[in-house]
Formats: sequence, C-alpha cells, structure tokens
Amino acid sequence: MDDPRLTRIETKLDDLSDHLSSIDSTLSAQHESLKEHIRRTALLEEDIKPIKVHVNRVEGALKLITLMAAIAAVIELVHRF
Repeated sequence: MDDPRLTRIETKLDDLSDHLSSIDSTLSAQHESLKEHIRRTALLEEDIKPIKVHVNRVEGALKLITLMAAIAAVIELVHRF
C-alpha cells in the first residue's frame, strides 16, 4: 500500500516543517537583535536628555531677548513721539 499521493503529501509536510523551523530560528535571531536595539535606544535616550534641557534653555533665552528687544522698540517709539 505505498500510495504515491501519500508519499508526496508526507514529503510536502516534511518540507513545511523544515520551513517553519527555519522561520522559528530566524524569528529568534531577530528577537535578540531587537532586544539589543531597544537597549541601545534606551541608552541613547538617556544621553540626549541633557541636550534637550540645554536646547530648551537656549530657546527660552532667545525668546526673552526677543521680548526685551520688542519692549525696547516700543519704549523708543514712545520717546520719539
């Protein structure tokens, strides 16, 4: 009872099993790579926090200077008239 169709089906199932095993190993490797990427991203985010604080301070200082210049311009305008 060696049915060629059954043999073909078994062969295809074996091929699918091999393919799924390959996918599992690839997924596992990608998962490890993703964990490393997340770790490095977290470290870089910690490093960038002081830079963000500095940028915010500089932006605040520029806004203050702009406001002071506008006030000085208004005062100068009032003194001219």
